[in-house]
Amino acid sequence: MNPLVLFIRVSVYLLILLVLLILLFIILKRTHSHFRDKRFRIRYQQVEAELLNIIAKPDEEATAGLAVKYAKYHDVLTLILLNYSKILSGPVREQLRIIFTVALEKRSMGDLASRRAMRRLRATRLLGFFIDPLKIDSMLKLLKDKPLVRLAAVQALSQLSTPETPDLVFQAFESDPSPNINSYMIIFLSLGGRVELNIRSALRKPLTEEKISLLIELAGAIPLRALYRDILAFVDHPSKEIRIKVVRALGGLLIPESAPVLIRLASDEAWEVQAQAVKSLGKLKNPGALEILTKSFFSENWYVRFNARSGLMNLGEDGIKQLDAISRQTDDSYAAAMATMALHDLTLSCEQTNT
Repeated sequence: MNPLVLFIRVSVYLLILLVLLILLFIILKRTHSHFRDKRFRIRYQQVEAELLNIIAKPDEEATAGLAVKYAKYHDVLTLILLNYSKILSGPVREQLRIIFTVALEKRSMGDLASRRAMRRLRATRLLGFFIDPLKIDSMLKLLKDKPLVRLAAVQALSQLSTPETPDLVFQAFESDPSPNINSYMIIFLSLGGRVELNIRSALRKPLTEEKISLLIELAGAIPLRALYRDILAFVDHPSKEIRIKVVRALGGLLIPESAPVLIRLASDEAWEVQAQAVKSLGKLKNPGALEILTKSFFSENWYVRFNARSGLMNLGEDGIKQLDAISRQTDDSYAAAMATMALHDLTLSCEQTNT
């Protein structure tokens, strides 16, 4: 037989064999994963059923016994504790703490130093619910970890009810080179008024515009009226995004004295700032804003006009008169149409109230 033909045949057979081996590997791997997941679900349901029985009739000895019995199934126990820690509170939650202490605490503390990021992440999330404030040193080291682990550590620290908690969370935020803004916003909101001094201090530091914007918006969202003067310091900031956050925060604080500032910013060079300023003016319901709200009704930007519409609707009789005048004018058909719709909405609202 020709050596070339023989070589080709052998190569084809080897290629077929390789493909068959790969397919066999995939099938075996999927089969293994299927049975592993099935065993996990069965074990989870088993542990969950026993836990629910204990929760119904709290018994520390029985809870400790459950923890010992299933200690080797740490993945199952970890998921159960993470799931139930989010929905249980009060004395019942102590049953979860017993399971954590008996079966998972030692392992979780060790996993904080694991080379595997997923282990560190899982341990951090779990410790966030159960860690002893006296043992947070290990958690603090994670504030320099990978972004996902670092954020989990910040979330865990925010759940500690200690006086140092806001300071620790803000230290992490200020030093974070690439903060997840939405996640930090949720964390800060969960701390509420406890962050007032931290925000005031942070606003005086050379932080990035992104971080400053978050802090200003946070002050208005909580709201923290004592930070009014601190926010006013950024009214003329060159960054459009920061000015937007300023007018939005002022709308959240609802301080009457902020009306002149908002009226001025309603004529800002950026339409985004104008729109937010007009919206905040509408929330204040200040009669002195009647003129600027009317002017904004004829803006080239739809969002500015729409927010001006809401503002005039909030000004009672004077606002209604102005809406009626705008609806009758013929210079701007878009403004007239929007004013007509506003009057229609007000009429419907009054009818619903009367009925």
